[in-house]
Amino acid sequence: MSITYVVDPSQHIILETWSDVVHAVDLATHWRAYLADGDVISCRRTLVDLRNARIAFTGSELSNLVQTIVLPILDGRKWATAIVVADPVQYGTSRQYQVFAGAYSTDSIFSSWQAAQSWLVQQHV
Repeated sequence: MSITYVVDPSQHIILETWSDVVHAVDLATHWRAYLADGDVISCRRTLVDLRNARIAFTGSELSNLVQTIVLPILDGRKWATAIVVADPVQYGTSRQYQVFAGAYSTDSIFSSWQAAQSWLVQQHV
């Protein structure tokens, strides 16, 4: 799979890495498994590294996945996400996610892993 994650118990954050081409079906598969992980749900703070990914889904597909997968599973729980990007497409998709996830998540977009991590560990959900 082109999306992987590990939970870092020392910082109580999730480290998520996207690589290669990521399609909507990949994200849907990832979110279903990810949101079924009890450690992820108890943490709910994610550092997402998009720098090595090529995003191959539309804003409409992303919105649909948030509405049909994420929102029903979270059921009112809050989240925080720091997103690290390297190019304009990654930034644009991250901004779309920020808007679609605004009801449940506080998000920020960075070009630096260190800045993203520093911001994320200060977030409380």
